[in-house]
Amino acid sequence: MKDTLAALLNEMRDCGYNPSNHISYDADEHHLLVDPVILHKHPSIKQVYLAYLDACHERDKAVEQIQQLPKLDLGFTN
Repeated sequence: MKDTLAALLNEMRDCGYNPSNHISYDADEHHLLVDPVILHKHPSIKQVYLAYLDACHERDKAVEQIQQLPKLDLGFTN
């Protein structure tokens, strides 16, 4: 996911945008949101953003699978 995030930020910079001014965080979905006007105007940014979203969904699935694993007693409780 870090690679796709870096690619997204670099693509935005390459197109002349400061990502700090055009990105927000979706706390419910746990990923960044890019200004829809920029996504519509620049297909290259949209393509990288969609790859970033795919990576975020894969991360979320992996976290969910880990959370479903049986809990192990490591013996730290009395």
